[in-house]
Amino acid sequence: MASSTQNISASKSDLENLYHIVLTTSHIQRDPNSEIEKIRISGTYRSLEAAKAAAHSCLFDAGYEREWFSQYEVDPTALERYRIHQRMGLVVLAVAPDGTTFRVCISTTPNIGHLTTDNEDGRIATDLYYVVQTNVEYADGDAGQRRDINIEGIFMTYDKAQSFAHSVLLSVEDGITKESFATYDEAGDNERDCGFGENVVIHAVGINGENYLISVIKGQAMDSVKLAEAAVQIS
Repeated sequence: MASSTQNISASKSDLENLYHIVLTTSHIQRDPNSEIEKIRISGTYRSLEAAKAAAHSCLFDAGYEREWFSQYEVDPTALERYRIHQRMGLVVLAVAPDGTTFRVCISTTPNIGHLTTDNEDGRIATDLYYVVQTNVEYADGDAGQRRDINIEGIFMTYDKAQSFAHSVLLSVEDGITKESFATYDEAGDNERDCGFGENVVIHAVGINGENYLISVIKGQAMDSVKLAEAAVQIS
């Protein structure tokens, strides 16, 4: 269950890194506890500078316009109060008039697969499938919840990503099995979700009530998202 994701302030002494643009959306009015959070990964980059530029243009590449948001924050100091994902760097926070909240974050992982690109913008051009772990811990009172999103693996095919996903929460060495959890649900061989949200192939609940969701997500450039979808989402 160890994580390979690092914060975007990783030092130069770290291994060569990849920088992933992660867009999450949630709707407080429809989901007061923010339990339903849609995750998209819009690209992977070889440099932090290129990733930051892509993060700032992410929503606009998807067809959104600045005036559609009642709040749009990019100041790093101001963004600290809005961070709910502990392991990712929040770059953009945008809130629509209906309460839909968009967070554009950068997640950093070592470039274990030695991925390269000839693109001038540093974006990895090949299709990638990401195994993403989301941990949700609920607190008492006004503390709300702590949510953590971590990219556990990157693969060239869906089948390899899904196979790895089924092993993320388990560890033979540490004696962690499916029975170690209060509940453990997983998608079947021909299924792409286990009934707990889009792309979620594993859902488990720990003995202390913490929730774990393992998703397999195909990377999607935001310019492939139709303007009509953006307009519907924010209306």
